[in-house]
Amino acid sequence: MLRKTKLLTCIVVSASVFSLSGLGQAPALAATTSSSKPVMANQFTSSQTKEAKLNKLISVGKTQLGVKWRHGTQKPGYGFDCSNFTSWVYKEALGIKFSSSSRAQRYDKSIGTPVKIDKSNIYKNLQKGDLLFFANSADKGGGGHVGIYAGDGYILQCGGGRGKVTFEKMKGTWFEKKLVYAKRIVN
Repeated sequence: MLRKTKLLTCIVVSASVFSLSGLGQAPALAATTSSSKPVMANQFTSSQTKEAKLNKLISVGKTQLGVKWRHGTQKPGYGFDCSNFTSWVYKEALGIKFSSSSRAQRYDKSIGTPVKIDKSNIYKNLQKGDLLFFANSADKGGGGHVGIYAGDGYILQCGGGRGKVTFEKMKGTWFEKKLVYAKRIVN
Protein backbone atom coordinates (compact mmCIF):
# COMPACT_ATOMS: atom_id res chain seq x y z
CA MET A 1 0.00 0.00 0.00
CA LEU A 2 2.84 2.37 0.92
CA ARG A 3 4.50 1.62 -2.41
CA LYS A 4 1.34 2.47 -4.36
CA THR A 5 0.97 5.75 -2.42
CA LYS A 6 4.58 6.75 -3.13
CA LEU A 7 4.16 5.84 -6.80
CA LEU A 8 0.91 7.83 -7.02
CA THR A 9 2.51 10.82 -5.27
CA CYS A 10 5.48 10.68 -7.66
CA ILE A 11 3.16 10.62 -10.68
CA VAL A 12 1.08 13.55 -9.40
CA VAL A 13 4.19 15.63 -8.59
CA SER A 14 5.75 14.82 -11.96
CA ALA A 15 2.56 15.73 -13.79
CA SER A 16 2.35 19.02 -11.91
CA VAL A 17 5.94 19.93 -12.69
CA PHE A 18 5.45 18.87 -16.30
CA SER A 19 2.30 20.97 -16.61
CA LEU A 20 3.70 24.06 -14.87
CA SER A 21 6.94 23.98 -16.87
CA GLY A 22 5.01 24.11 -20.11
CA LEU A 23 6.61 20.90 -21.35
CA GLY A 24 3.20 19.33 -21.72
CA GLN A 25 1.87 22.20 -23.80
CA ALA A 26 2.39 22.93 -27.46
CA PRO A 27 4.72 25.85 -27.95
CA ALA A 28 2.83 29.02 -28.77
CA LEU A 29 5.29 30.17 -31.40
CA ALA A 30 6.87 27.67 -33.71
CA ALA A 31 8.66 30.15 -35.95
CA THR A 32 8.70 33.71 -37.12
CA THR A 33 8.44 35.10 -40.59
CA SER A 34 10.98 37.45 -42.09
CA SER A 35 8.88 40.35 -40.81
CA SER A 36 9.13 38.89 -37.26
CA LYS A 37 5.40 38.19 -37.08
CA PRO A 38 4.66 35.04 -35.09
CA VAL A 39 3.54 32.03 -37.08
CA MET A 40 1.90 28.97 -35.56
CA ALA A 41 3.51 25.66 -36.49
CA ASN A 42 0.47 24.47 -38.40
CA GLN A 43 -0.08 27.80 -40.16
CA PHE A 44 2.88 27.83 -42.53
CA THR A 45 1.76 28.99 -45.94
CA SER A 46 2.57 27.14 -49.13
CA SER A 47 4.91 30.01 -50.08
CA GLN A 48 6.91 29.41 -46.89
CA THR A 49 7.12 25.73 -47.72
CA LYS A 50 8.12 26.67 -51.27
CA GLU A 51 10.82 29.01 -49.94
CA ALA A 52 12.26 26.23 -47.77
CA LYS A 53 12.35 23.89 -50.76
CA LEU A 54 14.05 26.47 -52.95
CA ASN A 55 16.59 27.29 -50.25
CA LYS A 56 17.39 23.57 -50.07
CA LEU A 57 17.72 23.48 -53.85
CA ILE A 58 20.33 26.25 -53.83
CA SER A 59 22.14 24.76 -50.81
CA VAL A 60 22.43 21.37 -52.50
CA GLY A 61 23.73 23.00 -55.68
CA LYS A 62 26.32 24.95 -53.70
CA THR A 63 27.78 21.69 -52.37
CA GLN A 64 29.29 21.27 -55.84
CA LEU A 65 30.94 24.71 -56.13
CA GLY A 66 34.24 24.44 -57.97
CA VAL A 67 33.47 21.01 -59.45
CA LYS A 68 34.75 20.93 -63.04
CA TRP A 69 32.63 21.21 -66.16
CA ARG A 70 32.80 17.90 -68.01
CA HIS A 71 30.71 17.34 -71.12
CA GLY A 72 27.98 14.72 -70.76
CA THR A 73 28.85 14.05 -67.13
CA GLN A 74 26.74 13.91 -63.98
CA LYS A 75 29.04 12.83 -61.17
CA PRO A 76 28.90 14.85 -57.95
CA GLY A 77 32.36 15.88 -56.83
CA TYR A 78 33.86 14.97 -60.20
CA GLY A 79 32.05 16.84 -62.98
CA PHE A 80 28.89 18.04 -64.68
CA ASP A 81 27.90 19.83 -67.81
CA CYS A 82 25.30 22.59 -67.42
CA SER A 83 22.14 20.57 -67.97
CA ASN A 84 23.36 17.53 -66.06
CA PHE A 85 24.05 19.91 -63.17
CA THR A 86 20.54 21.44 -63.17
CA SER A 87 18.96 18.01 -63.52
CA TRP A 88 21.07 16.58 -60.67
CA VAL A 89 20.38 19.51 -58.32
CA TYR A 90 16.60 19.22 -58.74
CA LYS A 91 16.65 15.44 -58.34
CA GLU A 92 19.01 15.48 -55.35
CA ALA A 93 17.36 18.37 -53.48
CA LEU A 94 13.68 17.90 -54.25
CA GLY A 95 13.30 14.51 -55.93
CA ILE A 96 12.15 16.22 -59.15
CA LYS A 97 13.41 14.33 -62.19
CA PHE A 98 13.66 15.72 -65.70
CA SER A 99 15.87 15.36 -68.75
CA SER A 100 19.56 16.14 -68.48
CA SER A 101 19.49 17.76 -71.94
CA SER A 102 19.48 21.57 -72.00
CA ARG A 103 17.41 21.53 -75.20
CA ALA A 104 14.79 19.26 -73.58
CA GLN A 105 14.77 21.37 -70.42
CA ARG A 106 14.13 24.45 -72.60
CA TYR A 107 11.74 23.11 -75.24
CA ASP A 108 9.87 20.21 -73.57
CA LYS A 109 6.49 21.65 -72.53
CA SER A 110 6.07 18.98 -69.83
CA ILE A 111 9.02 20.45 -67.90
CA GLY A 112 8.05 23.54 -65.89
CA THR A 113 6.13 26.63 -66.97
CA PRO A 114 7.49 29.60 -68.95
CA VAL A 115 8.42 32.79 -67.10
CA LYS A 116 8.18 36.06 -69.01
CA ILE A 117 11.51 37.87 -69.29
CA ASP A 118 10.99 41.62 -68.85
CA LYS A 119 13.49 43.25 -71.23
CA SER A 120 13.69 46.45 -69.12
CA ASN A 121 14.44 44.48 -65.92
CA ILE A 122 15.30 40.82 -66.51
CA TYR A 123 15.11 40.02 -62.78
CA LYS A 124 11.58 41.40 -62.32
CA ASN A 125 9.64 38.16 -62.89
CA LEU A 126 12.34 35.66 -61.90
CA GLN A 127 12.07 33.63 -58.73
CA LYS A 128 14.63 31.51 -56.93
CA GLY A 129 14.83 28.08 -58.55
CA ASP A 130 13.83 29.16 -62.07
CA LEU A 131 15.81 27.52 -64.84
CA LEU A 132 17.56 30.19 -66.92
CA PHE A 133 18.36 29.63 -70.59
CA PHE A 134 20.97 31.53 -72.55
CA ALA A 135 21.63 32.13 -76.22
CA ASN A 136 25.05 30.84 -77.19
CA SER A 137 26.74 29.38 -80.23
CA ALA A 138 25.09 26.00 -79.59
CA ASP A 139 21.52 27.37 -79.65
CA LYS A 140 20.51 31.00 -80.21
CA GLY A 141 17.00 30.19 -78.92
CA GLY A 142 18.25 29.48 -75.43
CA GLY A 143 18.75 25.73 -75.36
CA GLY A 144 22.53 25.77 -75.36
CA HIS A 145 23.26 26.76 -71.76
CA VAL A 146 21.13 26.49 -68.62
CA GLY A 147 21.57 27.51 -64.99
CA ILE A 148 19.44 28.01 -61.86
CA TYR A 149 18.37 31.44 -60.68
CA ALA A 150 19.46 31.70 -57.04
CA GLY A 151 17.59 34.91 -56.23
CA ASP A 152 18.80 38.48 -55.71
CA GLY A 153 20.46 38.61 -59.14
CA TYR A 154 22.63 35.49 -58.61
CA ILE A 155 22.98 32.38 -60.74
CA LEU A 156 24.09 28.87 -59.79
CA GLN A 157 25.45 27.10 -62.84
CA CYS A 158 28.12 24.86 -64.33
CA GLY A 159 30.20 25.93 -67.28
CA GLY A 160 29.06 29.17 -68.88
CA GLY A 161 32.65 29.97 -69.80
CA ARG A 162 33.78 29.39 -66.21
CA GLY A 163 34.76 25.73 -66.56
CA LYS A 164 33.24 24.79 -63.20
CA VAL A 165 30.19 25.10 -60.92
CA THR A 166 29.81 28.72 -59.81
CA PHE A 167 27.50 30.90 -57.74
CA GLU A 168 27.83 34.49 -58.94
CA LYS A 169 26.12 37.78 -59.64
CA MET A 170 24.64 38.07 -63.10
CA LYS A 171 24.75 41.85 -63.36
CA GLY A 172 27.15 43.05 -66.03
CA THR A 173 28.10 39.51 -67.12
CA TRP A 174 27.46 37.33 -70.13
CA PHE A 175 24.59 35.77 -68.17
CA GLU A 176 22.71 39.05 -67.96
CA LYS A 177 23.30 39.88 -71.63
CA LYS A 178 22.44 36.46 -73.08
CA LEU A 179 19.42 35.43 -70.97
CA VAL A 180 16.57 34.64 -73.38
CA TYR A 181 14.20 32.30 -71.58
CA ALA A 182 13.21 31.06 -68.11
CA LYS A 183 11.10 28.23 -66.72
CA ARG A 184 9.60 27.76 -63.27
CA ILE A 185 9.86 24.19 -61.99
CA VAL A 186 8.49 24.75 -58.47
CA ASN A 187 5.21 26.72 -58.42
